[in-house]
Amino acid sequence: MNKPNVIWGVICLVLAAVLEILDLTLRPDSMLFYVGEQNLRWVPVVVLAIVGIVLLATAGRKEETPAPSEQVKPGQDPEKAALNKRLESVAWGLFLIILGGFALVPDETIPQGAWSIGVGLIMLGLNAARYLNQIRMSGFTTFLGILALLGGIAELVGFTSLNGALLLIVLGAYLIVKPWFEKRKLFGKAEEP
Repeated sequence: MNKPNVIWGVICLVLAAVLEILDLTLRPDSMLFYVGEQNLRWVPVVVLAIVGIVLLATAGRKEETPAPSEQVKPGQDPEKAALNKRLESVAWGLFLIILGGFALVPDETIPQGAWSIGVGLIMLGLNAARYLNQIRMSGFTTFLGILALLGGIAELVGFTSLNGALLLIVLGAYLIVKPWFEKRKLFGKAEEP
């Protein structure tokens, strides 16, 4: 039995139940979960319930342990792989905190674009930490981080319709400098030396 799945499944279901009880007992305007202009208070309850059910349903499955020969592949550094996994876990945690804050805080409280800037900084910070630890960076998260950061800054300044243009500009710039990155082997699988 997979104990973490059981624990997190129960936590998700308890949180869903608490949110539903609060939703039913409190005034309609006291719990906020805005999607656009609408307050959809039921969305977190449904998402947490589904995640909890899926975690509990998969808890009974036996964990497949890879054969000893599959654990460390030739050419991979297990220390770098473990460090990369920790860095990714921290980045995912920060991303989920930002996502939760975005869901809880009304749009009028935080300037438009601040959330995008936060997500961009998380992704670029992850790749900066990889670079500083001599781990290859991910081209995908670097690209998305730059795009989110530039899009957030543009929204903060007041240019809300630039996201498509920024996508094309960043993509074009990436294609231009891609040979430079490949020559220095900055991007690729983190576990490779």
